[in-house]
Amino acid sequence: MNQSEMSSYEGILNIVRQWPIAQRVTLVQDVLKTLAPEVERMRAPRRTLEKALGLISTQQPAPTDEEIRQWLDEYRLEKYH
Repeated sequence: MNQSEMSSYEGILNIVRQWPIAQRVTLVQDVLKTLAPEVERMRAPRRTLEKALGLISTQQPAPTDEEIRQWLDEYRLEKYH
């Protein structure tokens, strides 16, 4: 906030402090209602786990431990020879 905005902000706060508590509570509720649409837009997308699982799913069975060991051995042979 720049200096002008800060002084306006402080001025508004000073005015609001003079209001009865019920009126201040109503103001707070109204301000929060203005934030609701923005908060909704900021929320993380839902069902991300389901989407991620869908991206990695295949129709084939998972490889066995032996297959993975063989792949690693083949990779190391290519890398170091």
